[in-house]
Amino acid sequence: MDYYKCSIEDLHRETRRRGRSLLGTIDQLSESLKRDDDARGSDATTVASLELGPFVPREIHLSRTAEFGETVPAGRLVNERIVYWTMNTFFPSIQIFFESGRSVTIDGSRLPDATIGLDSSLRFKLTDCTHEEDGRVVHSILPEKYPSSGTGLTVREAVIAQRTSIALKSVQSTSHLSRPTTTTTIETEIHTVVGLRLKGMTKMAYIWAKVETPSWGENKTWGDVRIAGLRYDMPIPSTCLPDRPTKPGSQTTVVIKDSLIKRR
Repeated sequence: MDYYKCSIEDLHRETRRRGRSLLGTIDQLSESLKRDDDARGSDATTVASLELGPFVPREIHLSRTAEFGETVPAGRLVNERIVYWTMNTFFPSIQIFFESGRSVTIDGSRLPDATIGLDSSLRFKLTDCTHEEDGRVVHSILPEKYPSSGTGLTVREAVIAQRTSIALKSVQSTSHLSRPTTTTTIETEIHTVVGLRLKGMTKMAYIWAKVETPSWGENKTWGDVRIAGLRYDMPIPSTCLPDRPTKPGSQTTVVIKDSLIKRR
């Protein structure tokens, strides 16, 4: 996030919340918060996460069912074993494939232009298996006899939670005597997230949706996510490209995401 247009009071308050040094100018404090965002990701911007149980709020439960299917209670994922996942290739969603032959979609499409993200501990654990992200397949870091075994990727707990995260809000002020000016304030937003605890994890970690640059119309940074479309699915895509040798940790491009507008 870009903190440079925030007031010194907002910067001090946010810096104090994170337990960092309060000494410095506006630029120094802004840079310190930005470095903390880059280093800790969503852990830095999270104020609190409150577990709600297996069900999402009603207004989220009934949304976008035509695209991704009906909302699924979180408890139905418990004891499934993850063998493959694909994220943000075409839609703001993560589709998870299980050893049982079923798949499920974590849908974050309620907020326009959002992308799905993972808390760092969950992302670290999920890299044990082959996955596709932004059109690139990243092959499992495990030896060949392990990548599709699901070892260690059993879902132990799954919940719906409400998370409070910081967000930057642009405010435009007008005056008869001067040009309009834009200021930025640090506020909080409450949004719905999906929590998973996999085998080997000591605590819950969450899947969330976020917009990098909120539009003036929305002026909203964090979106709601839900679990949708649990079903028996086609065999997991792109786990092996038989005409190409793959090594643990290697990457393969399967989709090129680019503009269809020709550049001159």
